[in-house]
Amino acid sequence: MTQFRTNKAVKMQMVIYLLLFVVSTFTSCTRKDLFLRIDQSEIRININDIRLDMLWGEDWRSQLLYQWNDDVHGRLGYTEPEWIRATIYDLDSKSFSRTGSFNRNFTRAGGRVSLTAGQWYDMLFYNADTEYIIFGQKDLNSDYMATTRSTSMNVYTRATEDDADQPSRYHSDYNQPDELFGSFIDDMQISEDPDDYEQMIDSLGSIVNVYNIETTLQPYTFIYLLQVVIVNNTDEKGARLVGGKGVTVTGLSQGVELFSRRTHSESVSVTSEDVKPTQSLKNVELPNGVTTDCEVFASRILTWGLPDVTPLMERTKASTEVIDENFIGVGLVTRSGYVYNYTADITEQMHQHPTGGVITIIVDANEIDDKYIDQPQNPTTGGGGFNASVENWGNEYNASVTI
Repeated sequence: MTQFRTNKAVKMQMVIYLLLFVVSTFTSCTRKDLFLRIDQSEIRININDIRLDMLWGEDWRSQLLYQWNDDVHGRLGYTEPEWIRATIYDLDSKSFSRTGSFNRNFTRAGGRVSLTAGQWYDMLFYNADTEYIIFGQKDLNSDYMATTRSTSMNVYTRATEDDADQPSRYHSDYNQPDELFGSFIDDMQISEDPDDYEQMIDSLGSIVNVYNIETTLQPYTFIYLLQVVIVNNTDEKGARLVGGKGVTVTGLSQGVELFSRRTHSESVSVTSEDVKPTQSLKNVELPNGVTTDCEVFASRILTWGLPDVTPLMERTKASTEVIDENFIGVGLVTRSGYVYNYTADITEQMHQHPTGGVITIIVDANEIDDKYIDQPQNPTTGGGGFNASVENWGNEYNASVTI
């Protein structure tokens, strides 16, 4: 019997029991019954530790200035999935090519499906409760791809005519993926050896023989928390910048191959207009050692990670080598309601966080030309309905954080 590991500090957030019927009859008379019916094969699925500490590093809280509250701003970390889909492939016992497949959906409580003892299988598991992800496989033996559709959202890395002093960094913009977890078992044979089965009592009181398999789901998608820190933000008229309209990150992967977990080589951008309210902070220590007051707003985005890498294999490295640079575009809302597209290079930070993390952008409000600060609202954005008032900073916090 395969033992289910129970390292609670590192492992299990959720356990799903997936009961698989195996149709077979043994004719051996040397072990157990003369005709031993194999009733069930039980697959235990658990989700590997999905705490942000495991993917972002244990020091991420010291990098976070924004006072994130899950009850107010939404969940920052991962949410355990409700539904699991299994795609099970029959394999040719000689060539190990896939000859057929079928799908089953299961709740956390599990489910049942017929298999054959002695038969070889590939098994792909992933959560089926997604909304934006597109899954595709050309044929049984080709890659299994996951991606999202392109969008027509505002892209904040594309400089407008009015913002000509900012470089334009444009990629095709794609929807953020849902949170996706999965695992893949390849070349697995359902045992024909009665000693590999455990006798159990079913709900009817009958003795059944159970074969145990274990697999662990890990994330395919990665969370980044983008925080924009505004310094030198006050002049004789008051606050120069009052918040954010949206953020765009470039140089991200377009999707992932589920069997290998390697991300697409194609680079795209991801945009979010879910920008959290601006907070006023006191006594923040900047990298140059200066302690100052500042404002900060934040946005959480979901991504496939960096292009053409296997993210979970990269997280132990000091930095990841990838094929593209990463830029962030921030739609900064001025006190007049004008949306100014500010672009910054975040390549180094992103390469240091291939499985997600806190990305910090520091904006010196004094460096933005006065003509943008007091310019009327953009014709295309109309200010986005943002009330350009210092009163929007409702929350004030005292913090001593080094960034």
